[in-house]
Amino acid sequence: MLKPVIDSLDQVLPDLRQHYVSDGDTFVLQLDGDPHGFVSRSAHAETVNKVAEFRDHNIELEQALVKSKDTLKRFESIDPDAARNALAQVQELGKKGIRKSADVDTAVSSALQNFKATELEPLRKLLTEEREAREQADQQVAQAALKGAVLTAFRAAGGQDAALDFVVNRAKDVFSVDGDTLVAKPGQYSTDTPGDPLGLPEWMAAQTKEIGFAFGSSNGAGARHGDGLGTSVPAGVKILKNPTALELGAAAKDIRAGRAVIMND
Repeated sequence: MLKPVIDSLDQVLPDLRQHYVSDGDTFVLQLDGDPHGFVSRSAHAETVNKVAEFRDHNIELEQALVKSKDTLKRFESIDPDAARNALAQVQELGKKGIRKSADVDTAVSSALQNFKATELEPLRKLLTEEREAREQADQQVAQAALKGAVLTAFRAAGGQDAALDFVVNRAKDVFSVDGDTLVAKPGQYSTDTPGDPLGLPEWMAAQTKEIGFAFGSSNGAGARHGDGLGTSVPAGVKILKNPTALELGAAAKDIRAGRAVIMND
């Protein structure tokens, strides 16, 4: 430490003696600037602070470097181009309102609801209408087939044309059409051959007895049946009294030609 006043130059190092001037019996320190190697207390403190700041900064940099290395290690298998493309896709999704996973569920649900309303429901309605139309057409074909079969048997039995619809409606309660075949409904059995399904000829023979008014003169038979008022049969016309189904079938041509008539008790 330099003393401002000394009694003898021997009290300081030779290199410092040049900074002292004689002032009577003493020597006074005179400095023009700092001597070589001199460091003031404030400068020393500032230097110490800078060194400490530099050391702390280096520690922070080293820690950041270690953290960066760990981060790079986690992403070392990622393709940068693929990552950029993924980010671009995320941005595009963001423009469409998809910013988190829940938005995907919402978007999918909305799309499904829209598809159901605009595509699925109209298609289901169209299919329902097509099925109903097909069923209606099949029913009409079946009814036409049933009416055709009943018409043939009815006229063969001497039925009156005016009573055709009446007889057909009665037949609908007993018969149905399976494909192209007229079959008896469940529970309708033959009395001629017990255990077998009822056939149309047998049923038609029974109708000549049950509803005799539907059979007779309008088809050229020239007779009245079952009304208790007697009969009027032209000469040469064969009378079929209470005919069976087989007899009706055998005499069908004669009945249509007016050469035979049906008479029921």
